[in-house]
Amino acid sequence: MSKTPSYSLRRRLVWLLTSTVAAIWLLSVLVVYQRAHHEADELLDSQLTQVGETLLAIVAGGEVEHFVKELHEHARRYPVPIAFEIWHAEDGRTQRLVTSPGHAGFETAMTAGFSEQPHQGERWRFYAVQDADAEYRVVVGQAHAARERLAREIGLSLLLPAMLALPLMALAVWWVVSRALRPVDAVARQVGALDAQALAPLDEAVPLPSEIVPLRTALNALIRRVAEAFDNERRFTADAAHELRTPLAALKVQAQVALRAQADDSRQHALVQVIAGVDRMTHLVEQLLTLARVDPARQDIAPQPLDPAALIAEVCNEMRPQAQRQGQSLNVEAASGCTIAVAPAWLQIALRNLVDNALRYAGEGARIEVRLVPTASGCALNVADDGPGVAQELRTRLTARFVRGETEGEGCGLGLSIVARVAALSRARLELGDGLPRAGGGHGFSATLHFSHASGPA
Repeated sequence: MSKTPSYSLRRRLVWLLTSTVAAIWLLSVLVVYQRAHHEADELLDSQLTQVGETLLAIVAGGEVEHFVKELHEHARRYPVPIAFEIWHAEDGRTQRLVTSPGHAGFETAMTAGFSEQPHQGERWRFYAVQDADAEYRVVVGQAHAARERLAREIGLSLLLPAMLALPLMALAVWWVVSRALRPVDAVARQVGALDAQALAPLDEAVPLPSEIVPLRTALNALIRRVAEAFDNERRFTADAAHELRTPLAALKVQAQVALRAQADDSRQHALVQVIAGVDRMTHLVEQLLTLARVDPARQDIAPQPLDPAALIAEVCNEMRPQAQRQGQSLNVEAASGCTIAVAPAWLQIALRNLVDNALRYAGEGARIEVRLVPTASGCALNVADDGPGVAQELRTRLTARFVRGETEGEGCGLGLSIVARVAALSRARLELGDGLPRAGGGHGFSATLHFSHASGPA
């Protein structure tokens, strides 16, 4: 059988958080680069404007020769990434007065203001300005490669520190995630330390994050249910072993009597007792199997709506021959139209056990009545007899396993335990009380299942 693959929540969180931060960081770098490029363009455009206006003011003041000399000396010492040229218009002729060192002349058809044109195989940004008399005209330009280089330098100055900080950030995320997952590790250690033979809920006094508290609560609920199931199994096994030991010993005794009996009457009597013992054992085993089927059933499944009238009549008809053999009367009053929330199989088991208890313990010639009575919240299924009854102080213990009433009978003490379990499964309430009045005074015994009304079609 292949093992289900698992993954590390810590590594997945670190990977997701680091990847998310890195993606946001990369997006931020792109945005910053775009903004840096835009700001560089504005800064260099302002620089072009300032240089152009300054050159125009110089040449308009008649200081061209002195400016050219100073320019060439300065260019040799400090290369400037801005090219320019100065034009002079006189007598209808336009001539180039000055060109920045290291640059060929620009195109003559240059419009005033900013423009972009190819120059020397590259893309350039130009700014042209002239004086009011249109005598002098200055054109300054700069290659876009210089602008890209400046923006790239700004982006790298931001990128390199972030790249160095990214591993540190991953380590910080790992530390934070590991610290945040410590409570999960603590709960895992507590669960791993549980003793299968003595399950105990996790300590709820230990503070945990609100996201993990529901997990601990669910684990504690599961632990309590499992511990309760183990306790029930141990108690059930012990009680069943005790209950089975006595009838088995009686069967063995009767079989030995039949084996040693010389007279036919003694042998016949012993065999009759063996058959009766087998019948009691059969009943006990049937009840144990029923209880084993009902006990682990889930209570979180909502029963479907049911009109129980037909089912009640069917169960009572099946058990009426047994009542007739004992001279008992079994009367049924169950009108249709009462819809309750119960599974048909559970109702059949509960009713059969209630009627069987009445037939066994009410005595010969007893009167037994089964009634389905509407109530304010639903319907009540009542099984009552006029037998000896059960003392008030004993009724509270009758729903426990292997607990019998004071009346001698062939029961095994599991019937009302099964009914109580069915009531819990069906969200019903079991009530034990006085039954039908007896001719000599007093009352018999009754058991009533109170079911809630179920909406919807039955």
